[in-house]
Amino acid sequence: LTAELTARKKQYEYYRDELLTFGDEVEWKTLEEVCTSISAGGDLPNKYSKGQESPSKKYQYPIYSNAIEKDGLYGYTDSYRIDSEAVTVSARGTIGFHTTRKAKFTPIVRLITLIADTEKITTNYLNYSLFVAGIEGITTGIPSLTVPMIKKFKIPVPPLAEQERIVSILDKFDALVNDISIGLPAEIEARQKQYEYYREKLLSFKELDRKEA
Repeated sequence: LTAELTARKKQYEYYRDELLTFGDEVEWKTLEEVCTSISAGGDLPNKYSKGQESPSKKYQYPIYSNAIEKDGLYGYTDSYRIDSEAVTVSARGTIGFHTTRKAKFTPIVRLITLIADTEKITTNYLNYSLFVAGIEGITTGIPSLTVPMIKKFKIPVPPLAEQERIVSILDKFDALVNDISIGLPAEIEARQKQYEYYREKLLSFKELDRKEA
C-alpha cells in the first residue's frame, strides 16, 4: 500500500508538471502582474484561541501560520484580515509551502497572502502554478521569502478556460492521492485483522481422542 501511494504521488507530480509546461504560445507573467494584492501576515489579533481546530460561536475565523501540519491552522479569532479567497505561501520555516484559503481568515507572522486578479487568473490555478515558479528563499541564515521577492517570480498564464481545464484534471489527481492516504490506516487495520483471523484458523486444531491402552 505504501508503494502504491508513493507511485501515485510520483504519477501525480509528473502529470502536474507536464500540464504546467507550456511552449512559446503561453506568456509568463510575474506574480505581481496577476495578483491584486500580495502581503505578509502580521501580529496575532487581540482576541484568539490557540489550538482551536474548528469554528465556535465566539471565534469563527481561522488564523494561519507558517506550517504544514494541519495546513498551518494556528487557531481561531473573532475577526479576519483577508476577506476574499486567496493563496498563502510560507515565507519562513516550512518555506515555499502554499495552498488555497477560503475567504475570511487571518495570516500571521511571515505567511504571505496572494489574492488573484480573477480577470487574469483563477485562485486554484495560481496555487498550482507555484509548483513551477521555482520559489526559493535566501540561502544564508534561516531560509525566508519576502513580499518583494515573491512579486518577481514568474508563472505561465494561459487563457482562463485552459486554466480551468488544468485545475479540473489536477484536482482529480490530488483527490485520488489524498483518498488513498486517508484510506491507508483503515486498509492496513483490515489486512491485520484478516491475517490474525487466518492465523488463528490455521493454528487451531481439534484435540484427538486418545484411547487408553
